[in-house]
Amino acid sequence: MTSADDFFWTYEQAVSYYKFAIINYIGFHDKGMVLAGGCGDTNGKPQIEKTKHLEEAYHFGKNIYNE
Repeated sequence: MTSADDFFWTYEQAVSYYKFAIINYIGFHDKGMVLAGGCGDTNGKPQIEKTKHLEEAYHFGKNIYNE
């Protein structure tokens, strides 16, 4: 999940819903999350390419079944 800012509360509700609905209610196994904060501002062009998040997401996806 991406976000323009990277404040500690930015993903609080999304993570809570993910854990409740996807993990607890549906019963999927949690393999982790990539929370990509600091990806630009809401009025401009996304800046995710200037962060390490794309590489993190790539490695996360590539290794999700190796753990």
